[in-house]
Amino acid sequence: MKKGIKIIIGFIVLAVIGIGTLLFFQYQEDKNYKERGESLISKIEEYRKQKGELPNSLSDLGIAEEMGEGPYYEKKDSLHYIVYFNIGLDNTKIFYSKTKEWRDEP
Repeated sequence: MKKGIKIIIGFIVLAVIGIGTLLFFQYQEDKNYKERGESLISKIEEYRKQKGELPNSLSDLGIAEEMGEGPYYEKKDSLHYIVYFNIGLDNTKIFYSKTKEWRDEP
């Protein structure tokens, strides 16, 4: 009986460590996306401050748009824009300038 309990406790400890590791890596990945996005957002806002308008595209900022996960920029209207990352097949992390919030959308 004691050996069975030790095995169960061992599996529980491994599960907790595994879940903790997974959550840590998800947190780090999310932090990385936000840092990269905030860097682009500051360039967009600096452009707006200097020119009095939003850039039409990343090329207006002197940035070549890369294929992959992003960050991408999309001007919505004269006042608002989004910065986003394509994550995986169907997930997107989006910053909305109107609300100044990041959202994860499937």
